[in-house]
Amino acid sequence: MTHEQLLAFAKSRMNPGDEPDILVADCDITEFMLDNCEITVPEENAFFVETNCYGVHSPVMWSRNCGLEALVDENGFRDGFDALAYTGNSDFSHTYPEWRSVIGLGFVGLKERVEHFAAKNSADPHKARFYTQTLRVYAAIFRFLNRAADAAEKAGRTQMATGLRNLTLQAPGNLFEAMQMSIIYYFLHYIVEGTYLRTLGRLDALFYPFYSQKEEAEQLSLAFLKEIDRLPAPANMPFAIGGTDLKGNSTVNEMTYILLNAYRQANTVNTKFHILCPENIPEDILYSAFESIREGKNSIVFISDQKTIQMLETLGVERADAVDYDIVGCYEPGANNETPCPCNGKVNIPKALEYALNSGVDFLTKKQIGLGTASDFATFEDLYEAFKEQLFHLCRCAMDASDLHEANYKTIHAAPLFSSTFLSSLENGGDIYCDNSAKYCNSSICGIGIATAADSLAAIKKLVYDDKTLSLSQLRQILATDWEGQEALRLTVKNKFPKYGMGDTATDSLAARIAEDMGRFVNKKPNVKGGIYRLGLISIDWRWEFGEKTGASADGRHAGETLSQNISATFGADREGPTAHLLSTAAIDYTHIPNGTVTDIDLHSSAAQGEKGLQALIAMLKAYFSLGGFAVHYNVLDTKLLEAARKDPEKHRNLQVRLCGWNALFSSLSDKEQLEFIARSQR
Repeated sequence: MTHEQLLAFAKSRMNPGDEPDILVADCDITEFMLDNCEITVPEENAFFVETNCYGVHSPVMWSRNCGLEALVDENGFRDGFDALAYTGNSDFSHTYPEWRSVIGLGFVGLKERVEHFAAKNSADPHKARFYTQTLRVYAAIFRFLNRAADAAEKAGRTQMATGLRNLTLQAPGNLFEAMQMSIIYYFLHYIVEGTYLRTLGRLDALFYPFYSQKEEAEQLSLAFLKEIDRLPAPANMPFAIGGTDLKGNSTVNEMTYILLNAYRQANTVNTKFHILCPENIPEDILYSAFESIREGKNSIVFISDQKTIQMLETLGVERADAVDYDIVGCYEPGANNETPCPCNGKVNIPKALEYALNSGVDFLTKKQIGLGTASDFATFEDLYEAFKEQLFHLCRCAMDASDLHEANYKTIHAAPLFSSTFLSSLENGGDIYCDNSAKYCNSSICGIGIATAADSLAAIKKLVYDDKTLSLSQLRQILATDWEGQEALRLTVKNKFPKYGMGDTATDSLAARIAEDMGRFVNKKPNVKGGIYRLGLISIDWRWEFGEKTGASADGRHAGETLSQNISATFGADREGPTAHLLSTAAIDYTHIPNGTVTDIDLHSSAAQGEKGLQALIAMLKAYFSLGGFAVHYNVLDTKLLEAARKDPEKHRNLQVRLCGWNALFSSLSDKEQLEFIARSQR
């Protein structure tokens, strides 16, 4: 059946009528796709087939979600959304199953577990309905796997076909089948069921029970990484190695090294590699990882294992679930049996300062979006308190808007396969989205532009309160007119004033204070799903569009220019080097940011040369984690190479850079982004 026919059927089940029918409707769509999709067997695929299912279920889900946009207007949030002071929405985009159950039990074991709970709760009609619909999906999965096996057999792909047939009869029995199970589950969860799956889990721990022979594991791992690199995935295909168990023992094993070496050999474009670093992580893993980064294979994020567990426990997660975390998406920690929804709401932190200075009126839209508070303050502390009040107001709006959407999850999307991997969902007898059945049904707020805000506060303190160069009303007028006629002052502030990222204690303490205040307000606030909110300081590429809607700021930034990225310094402000930059970001208490963030470090290629360069990078990373840092990734940039790639992209088609949470081909970036990377490489 053609893609158009599959999509037409899915759209026919878009609005099934009564709210509880969403579960049935989405099971209908999944079953129809699996029974009727076309199956092909690409020559380059070793583990799994391909289908024409991609993009069938997702439009239905997002259309239902967009139907709730009227709630934004009805509840008075439109001006805040349009000004990008805050946003709040649904988030089906950052999920992960209970991977140990998926790989350990296989489809047969997962189905048997559903049957067990169905028999146990047969007297409860609501639970029985969930189990019945979920078993429909599993029946369709087994029919599809047999069709896929037939296609593989017909194409002469004996190993693929044998594995597919075995997975209809039993759990994975060898390393090939464990890897095959991982890819098939991804296909079903994301492409068929329509829920974005944002990590393949800790692959070394998941695959190690199936490890038997090194050479075979090396060959399979290389083939696996090449195959997952071809899978459709938003912002790369994440997976992890490393970490610890409940007793604090490192989980590094032979597969850890094999997967790291395979990543270096595979030359992938679409993978994203998380290295979970306990205090005792073997140094040779870090050495190999930094060698990879230096070679341009830099889709690597180093995550502090100890800090991640601490962040989740502070949020109220049980220790066993906190230790068994995954990093979902770019660098967002998710506990076992948690739906973290790390991208519900967004808050423009510099806007809160803009509103404190201008009685809640937006510099660009001229609309009253913030609180109508006073705008003249006798002391810096008075100003900071007003900023904090405006910031809390924006956070509250973002959470309220997110709640409006999440209260309607049962009208948007069901995910019975995904739900069946969570033991808590099976025990509760309900869908993760329609019934909020996960153990931790959490939501998140992401703060954007913390360095921009901290630098602006520091500049105001110096200009207005310490040096008394300007009055607050004079500064307000300068910002309202985008530094018109004040270029000398703007450049002085931008290039001469201390900045977050330079290791300046006073400015760093302002960033730490913002993070703490924001975290204390957001974290553990109840949501409408029976869970709580978590704060992240994540900007990724949102910083561009949020910056375009933000007026001039007191740090020397023009109106419309980009905001700072993630937890990092404003570009150009890290001029004291990477050590000072990391010292600044380590000043922040990451337990206030359980939804995650990252420090982005840019290094010129000359700084990473030779044995001394590698040892310096390792020492820097260890020092950062010892100071309480959470996550860091590196770009090793060469100005001449970037300039050459910009002039002649065809000769440099494989050149990659770490964009903001994922890797991208340099040639695929906009002119503005390419110029930014070239400027960053020159520091």
